[in-house]
Amino acid sequence: MPTLREWKERRPASDLKQTVTFSHSAFGTDRLVNNLFQPANFAGSQYQPTRFDFSEPAQDGTTTLNASITFAALSQDIKQRLKLWRGPARMEPITFRYDIWEKIGDTAPLKSYSMYVRDVASAAENVSVTVGMTNPLTVATNIIYTVDLYPGLSNL
Repeated sequence: MPTLREWKERRPASDLKQTVTFSHSAFGTDRLVNNLFQPANFAGSQYQPTRFDFSEPAQDGTTTLNASITFAALSQDIKQRLKLWRGPARMEPITFRYDIWEKIGDTAPLKSYSMYVRDVASAAENVSVTVGMTNPLTVATNIIYTVDLYPGLSNL
C-alpha cells in the first residue's frame, strides 16, 4: 500500500476527504466532513457536511505540537455544545480525531491523528479550535484531582 506522501504526489489534493471528530461524555460525538454538501459515511459512521480549514502543526522542531481548525459557519452550534461542558464534566478532556480518507465509503483512513482540544476561540463569524497531543488537564499539574479522592468537586 502506498504511503500518504506517495499518494498525494500521484493524485490531486482535492480528492482527499478530511473528517474531524469531537467526543466527550457531556455532549456525545460530533462527526464532521470537510467540503461536502450532504452527509457521508466513513467506516460505518455518518459525518455531517461543513466547511473548515485545518492548519497542520509546524514542522520546525518545537516540542509542542498544536494544530488549528477554523469553522466558518458553526459558531452558534459550537457555543451551544460547549455550554454542556460544565461542572464535573470538565474533569474529562474533549478528545479530537482528524482523519484523511481516499473516498467516501472507505472502511479505513489513509492517515489518522488523535489529539485533545486545548483552546476554543469564538467570534461572531467563526470558531477556531486549537488541538494538541498533550492532555490539557494534566499540563503543569502534579496532582490529578478526581471526584473519588475529593468528593467536594461534585458541588462545583
